[in-house]
Amino acid sequence: MLIALLIIARTVHIGASMLLAGTCTFEVITLGPAGRAGSDDFRELQRRLIRLVRWSLVAALLSALLWFWLEVASMSGLPAMRAFSTTAWQMVLFETKFGHVWQLRLGLIVLAFALVALSLGQVQTRHALIMAVFLIIIVLLVSLTWISHAAAARVQPLGLLGDALHLCAASVWIGGLLPLAIFLTRTRASLSLTERALLVLSRFSTLSLTCVGVLIVSGISNSWLLVGSIHALLTTRYGWLLLAKLAAFGILVCLGARNRFVIKTKLPRVSETADLLAQLRRNVIRETCLGLAVVTIVACLGVTPPARGL
Repeated sequence: MLIALLIIARTVHIGASMLLAGTCTFEVITLGPAGRAGSDDFRELQRRLIRLVRWSLVAALLSALLWFWLEVASMSGLPAMRAFSTTAWQMVLFETKFGHVWQLRLGLIVLAFALVALSLGQVQTRHALIMAVFLIIIVLLVSLTWISHAAAARVQPLGLLGDALHLCAASVWIGGLLPLAIFLTRTRASLSLTERALLVLSRFSTLSLTCVGVLIVSGISNSWLLVGSIHALLTTRYGWLLLAKLAAFGILVCLGARNRFVIKTKLPRVSETADLLAQLRRNVIRETCLGLAVVTIVACLGVTPPARGL
């Protein structure tokens, strides 16, 4: 029961962290100047993205507290309902690496939430505040690697670097899918597929392609550190979970390639774009669901001993 709850907490927390990074990247890089161009459609989109960041921060905070509670129960050996009735939580928070990382993460979440709340009422300085939130979220995301299996690897600097790159690339791509779906919904509703909107779609496609390359390289590095051999990949629980993750990743790449084909070859040449936008949006929603499955597998991998002893 404790393991199942821990997997749920990890899934929600990692997913919320990735969504935060993906949404901020979409706002700052993918939208770029188009998001600040003064169009009513883009201003409304920006407000929706800020609300998405706000609710993602709430999910990250609540799941962080649940994750910490379950870790206290696991480390202390106490029943979950008694974990906070003793000094066990203080020992975990102040005397363990997990606790130190969690202090940082909780502080970053609260700071980011304050800046997001401030940005809702500060139109003139909104972009600067979102940039600050973006930098905070990157640190928040990378800090997850400090409590991962890679942090315990013998070749620790390489493991941490590979894990950080892998997590950042996955967050920019998978975490950006929901903002992209919101963008497509808004664009289709207004039927205003302008050159700026096409630029946003093309930019996200190119960014995703770059992320796929980083994921492949960093994934090979991480697999070598944590699995070590084909035999371990095929005969251990960690290896089976990794194969499931690779299968989901392969399907994601295929869907992404199909979307890129639509963006590059069909959208710029047709006048009636509503059907194509709907098709593109459906594909993005499918990718989002597969991305959630990948995050769940990652959460399971986090509570499963690596195939290679560290």
